[in-house]
Amino acid sequence: MKAMIVDDEELARSRLSILLAEVEDITLCGSFGTAAEGLNYIEKQPVDVVFLDITMPEMDGLEFANLLLERGHSASVVFVTGYGEYALEAFELEASDYLLKPISRERLAKTINRLTKMKRMEASRLYITCFGGFRVSVQEEGGHVISWRSPKVEELFAYLVWKGSVSRDEIADTLWEGFTLDKAMKNLNSTVYYIRKALQQYGLEDCLITTRKQISLDSKRVFCDLYEFQQMQNSAWKTEKDLERLSELYRGGLFQGKTYEWSFGKAQTLEKSMISNLLKAGEKREQLKLEEEAEQLYLRALELDPFHEIACGRLLNFYMRLGRKEKEKQLRKEIEKLFSDDAPPPLLIFKNRL
Repeated sequence: MKAMIVDDEELARSRLSILLAEVEDITLCGSFGTAAEGLNYIEKQPVDVVFLDITMPEMDGLEFANLLLERGHSASVVFVTGYGEYALEAFELEASDYLLKPISRERLAKTINRLTKMKRMEASRLYITCFGGFRVSVQEEGGHVISWRSPKVEELFAYLVWKGSVSRDEIADTLWEGFTLDKAMKNLNSTVYYIRKALQQYGLEDCLITTRKQISLDSKRVFCDLYEFQQMQNSAWKTEKDLERLSELYRGGLFQGKTYEWSFGKAQTLEKSMISNLLKAGEKREQLKLEEEAEQLYLRALELDPFHEIACGRLLNFYMRLGRKEKEKQLRKEIEKLFSDDAPPPLLIFKNRL
């Protein structure tokens, strides 16, 4: 970790520098006598932890820490002071630790261990895939896949991913419908326990936030394709790059292959939204005379829903405008097949053309 010291007392800076030099995991990259000097440095150079005195002239340590928060700096702050009365204010500013002078080697070692553990936890994330199935892994997609004790444990976690934050009563009503309240709550508590146990082996159990009434998932500790997809849907995206990213995220239906009845309505809404995106993008490609790209977008929309009337009509009109009579004729036959008794699975008809 890269560390810096900000303290107006030269002897205090010197002693702490000596102590930090003895720690393998720490590289001291700067030592400053004023908050202004320290702030100027951290604006230009990456720093993992700031050892910060509180009582300094001009700008004190509390003001310095507050500025770091306001400006979104990720550095941890460890306050170093000769006074204990500032502890409450320090932790309100999300301080990682509070050291009283003179600092002992033993006490500093505990701080370093705490910082190392925090950094390791911050680096760990859950990667959650909801489109085309349901998969939870540690770190990147190629990382360890979380193994759940039972399908119900997996379903509860999927439900928490979908809702973000939800009351215990709603979970009980949805996942244990027909059970008595007491029985449902017992099942809920035991299932939450098994989720924590599955996450605990990777140090990610704190991703799950529980209170007496609510259960939430800490969105800061996860990457989820559903969250990114929804965020992009809500923004006024226009570029080809945005569409490519949406297509990458939407690998298939929401929780595809899972029989989560509570997700069916949401899955249909997201599919309709994706089809709408594809049709709009196809129309823009047509306007730019990019006929081949437009055709692929229309076919992708029909792959998602072969019965989508607007998509069928859009592609038929596309072929008619370009005078592609053979393709128009072939498409009409394929549409007729969809409604025949001996039709193949609808998805295969258009998927084979991509």
